Amino acid sequence: MTDIKISILIPAYNEEKRIPKFLKDLQNFAGNNLESYEIIVINDGSLDKTKETVLKLITDYNQTRLISYDDNMGKGYAVLQGVLNAKGKFILFLDADGSIKPPEILKMYRIFQKFHFEIMVGSRISKSSNITESQPLSRRLLSKIFNLCSNLLFRININDLLCGFKGFSREVAKKIFIDLKAYRWEFDVEILYRARKNGFKVFELPIEWRHEEGSKIKLLDPILIFINLFRLRLSYL
Repeated sequence: MTDIKISILIPAYNEEKRIPKFLKDLQNFAGNNLESYEIIVINDGSLDKTKETVLKLITDYNQTRLISYDDNMGKGYAVLQGVLNAKGKFILFLDADGSIKPPEILKMYRIFQKFHFEIMVGSRISKSSNITESQPLSRRLLSKIFNLCSNLLFRININDLLCGFKGFSREVAKKIFIDLKAYRWEFDVEILYRARKNGFKVFELPIEWRHEEGSKIKLLDPILIFINLFRLRLSYL
C-alpha cells in the first residue's frame, strides 16, 4: 500500500449549501494534481443536511471519507478528530466555505517539501497575498483586534491567526493537538502557542483568498471569544 503524503482535513458545521461545489472542485483537483492523498470531512454536529450531502458527494471517491458526530463541539475539536485519524506525512486543514481554492493546497505542499517548514500558516495580510474579495469591515476589525490581543497575550508573532488554512508535518500535528484546552475560535492561538513553546518553525504563506458569504458569528460571539482567550492564557500560567 502506498504511503499517504497529504491529508486534507475539512471541518464542517451547517455547510450543506456551500460544501457541494467546494468538495466537488477539491476532489477533482486532487485527483488530477495530487498523488497519494486523502480528504477527511469532519461533520461537527451540523443541524442541517451536511452529513447527508457529504455522503452523496463522496460515493465515487475512495480517497474521501467522513467523520461525523451528533454534538457541535467546535472547529478545534473537529480538526483534532481529523488529525487523530490522518495518515498523511503532511496534514493541513481548510474551511469548507471555498474561500481557499484547491490550487493553494498544492502550493503549500510544494513549499513544505522544498523547505521542510514544520508549520505553515496561510496569511491574508501578507503583501504578496491576493485577496479577490475582502471580508466585511466588521469582520476585518474583529480579526485585527483578535490578532493584536492574541499576540500580546501569547507572544506568538503571527500576523493572521484566524486564517482557516494551516498545514503541519505529521509529527508536529500529533504533538501540538494533543490535550487541547480550546475547541472554538481560540484553538488556532493555542496550537501556535504550543508550536512556539516547542521551538517549531512557523512560516506564514501568502495566499489567494476570497470572502464567501455565510458567517456563523452571532451577536455575543466577539465578547465570548475574548473572554475565552483570556481564560486560555490563564490556563497556561
